[in-house]
Amino acid sequence: MLAAAYQTSASLLLKQGDHGHAWLAVGRAMGEAERSGDPVVLASSVRLHAHLLARENHAPQAVVLIRHAADQLVGSYDRRSPRHLAVLGMLLLRGVTAAALGSDRGSVRDFLSEARDVAGSMPGSPPDKWSNFNLVNVELHAVNASAVLGDAGMALDAAKPLMHRHISVPERRAALWTDAAHAYSQQGRLFDAYQALRVAESCAAQDVRRPAVRELVADLAARDRRRAVPELYHFARQLGVAV
Repeated sequence: MLAAAYQTSASLLLKQGDHGHAWLAVGRAMGEAERSGDPVVLASSVRLHAHLLARENHAPQAVVLIRHAADQLVGSYDRRSPRHLAVLGMLLLRGVTAAALGSDRGSVRDFLSEARDVAGSMPGSPPDKWSNFNLVNVELHAVNASAVLGDAGMALDAAKPLMHRHISVPERRAALWTDAAHAYSQQGRLFDAYQALRVAESCAAQDVRRPAVRELVADLAARDRRRAVPELYHFARQLGVAV
């Protein structure tokens, strides 16, 4: 319970951009997880540790950390509990994100392949209540990784079938459309990027106010020198973005 409390605190601090206190919470989560002796609890804390490392431009170290932790949990999926599989799956997806940030395409492919294997071992099981891990979530991470790596066409090809799927978590629906907006931007499709961001806003308005999305909006508006998409400027002002 203590480890879970510190994990939750670290997640909230990360969302607020308070990395200093997030490091403290992650350290305490790791300590409590080790004391618990539960490898699944430890894996959840490692996932947050890796998230923070990747956020602070230490993606290769995050990949190594995740690889080591995942190796302790993989295998014998038919005999593992849904909780074990969900935590392992989310750890692997954190590996996908970290590897993409580090431009490590090989590790992205490996982590995605393993995550799909884990998700495929959970047919008929309801998603874990904390992680919501399932095959759709794996494919959402595949979209994000392609967008981060600059593979806009691959990102949009992967995103299209998901745009018509039911995604129960609003933040994940918003993330899909935000990743699509990044891909459209990479292709120079400014209006499509704007429309995708509007869909993301309808899913989770608070998520389009994050710094990374605000930077995307500022970039889109700056590139629209002829003001072919006037809606962009209204949207930027709505978000408090200077253009």
